Amino acid sequence: MKILLVEDSYMLADTLASALKQEHFVVDVADNGLDGYDMASSGIYDAAVLDLMLPKLNGYEVLKKLRQDKNPIPILILSAKSELDDKVLAFEYGADDYLTKPFEIKELVMRILAISRRKGEVQGNILSCGNLELDLRTCAIKNKDTNQSVQLAGKEFQLMEYFLHNQNQVISREQIIERIWGFDSNSEYNNVEVYVSFLRKKISFIHANMRIRAVRGIGYTVEAES
Repeated sequence: MKILLVEDSYMLADTLASALKQEHFVVDVADNGLDGYDMASSGIYDAAVLDLMLPKLNGYEVLKKLRQDKNPIPILILSAKSELDDKVLAFEYGADDYLTKPFEIKELVMRILAISRRKGEVQGNILSCGNLELDLRTCAIKNKDTNQSVQLAGKEFQLMEYFLHNQNQVISREQIIERIWGFDSNSEYNNVEVYVSFLRKKISFIHANMRIRAVRGIGYTVEAES
């Protein structure tokens, strides 16, 4: 899952990003509300963790503008503001959940997963295509007919997850680079081709019937072979 963290405290943002990455999330950070709003509007994130006390645009304003735009991104408010009125206002503006500081990382992770399920993008811990299953906990792919499995490395896992969330859709190379490597990445298109090649070899190794098909001049699409 790709998460947007909007937090102006550099130390807290760095700590949270590191902790979430250890839980296999892909994390981008915005340190002000205006950048947070722009990044959340891109449509490339599965969920956002949003502080309320932000420079340039406060969290309430970010939340309100996103919902006025009909943006359905699941949003978890993470704030030191613990009064009931603060929580009520956040939910009225369209927050999906509210967690007060201080907090435990495990609870943050579970709440992110919970609001993502409400969007319908995470069903348990398994994603599948044909007879291939991706376990989101172990980062392994398995042929469910034979139980043969193989582990995926970091970027392989992120790319496979992205493909499985967008089956039978054409995904451009630009979208893949933004999603996996980030907006500011200098990654080139051949990086995408290299990791697609890695995935194809591992899919072949477990004899799964999922196919990553190149769409000439555009990108890739994922489908189950009959």
